[in-house]
Amino acid sequence: MNARESFQQLVQNLKLCPTLENTIKPKLLHEAWSAFRRLDPEHGDDVTPALLVALILFAPETFGSLLSDAEHTQLVAIARSALDSYQLKTNPINQPGKLLAASLKESI
Repeated sequence: MNARESFQQLVQNLKLCPTLENTIKPKLLHEAWSAFRRLDPEHGDDVTPALLVALILFAPETFGSLLSDAEHTQLVAIARSALDSYQLKTNPINQPGKLLAASLKESI
């Protein structure tokens, strides 16, 4: 195997690295948020579980009573876990590997 083939193999291996998975991007978040904001229960849109969860997390003093204390604690923990996952997907820990893969791909 020559150097070029070795680099190509390395690029392929780096592409398979799970920290490079970036299917969830800030742009997707903004698009989904815009669609979510267009929901209008006052004009006939259904009140969905997603809408209620958002309201419970956003205004717990008003909508928190829809859940028990234990349920609310679980919901907050799940939301924090989802936020942590989102942050890892949009800003992966393996940033040097990502940059190396991009550099090698350009040089081949």
